[in-house]
Amino acid sequence: MRNLTTLGRLIIFSVYLISANAADALKPDSQGYVRNWLMLAPITFPEGRGGTDLIYQDQISHEAALKPAAGEKTTVNRKELTWTPITASTNYFDFNQILKSANDRAMGFMVTYIECDQELPGVIMALGSNDEGRLYLNGVDIYVFAEPRTLEPDVDKGRVTLKKGVNVVVFKIFNDQGNWQGSMRFLDKSGVPLTNLKIKLAP
Repeated sequence: MRNLTTLGRLIIFSVYLISANAADALKPDSQGYVRNWLMLAPITFPEGRGGTDLIYQDQISHEAALKPAAGEKTTVNRKELTWTPITASTNYFDFNQILKSANDRAMGFMVTYIECDQELPGVIMALGSNDEGRLYLNGVDIYVFAEPRTLEPDVDKGRVTLKKGVNVVVFKIFNDQGNWQGSMRFLDKSGVPLTNLKIKLAP
């Protein structure tokens, strides 16, 4: 019995090591798209409000500074939600697909941590959202799109600096009705996808 118990502990420990190594090995896909995120959703719109005006307001206090970990709970509009790790099945994430339900008049957050071995100035961030989207990088409000639209990956682009160490991306997306999606990737100065970045799901 003692040997079986020891073996069981070894198996559990081995599984933990495999999981830890897998987490450490997270990378963008072959085209540079980030597929690994922490999701907080769905958050229902307040009565009589729409994404076009809500996009400019914080739904979570100091949301630009969010640094959640998997399993952490956050209360929004009196509803407790859990930050859940997700892996997008394609180059964009789909809230409704992940939640396995249709969610009109809802909003959600995606957070990821990008770790760099050195500072990368002039990196191109390319993203798209369905519908309205807002993005913070390292606590700075750098992007907003305030109209309903369908998803077109890379429709919006801008240059950013990824600092050495961990960079925090907070991506907020609203859904008025129908599809609810988003995408993001990084390219180097010449437009080549950055595939060697490290992705983490904890600060």
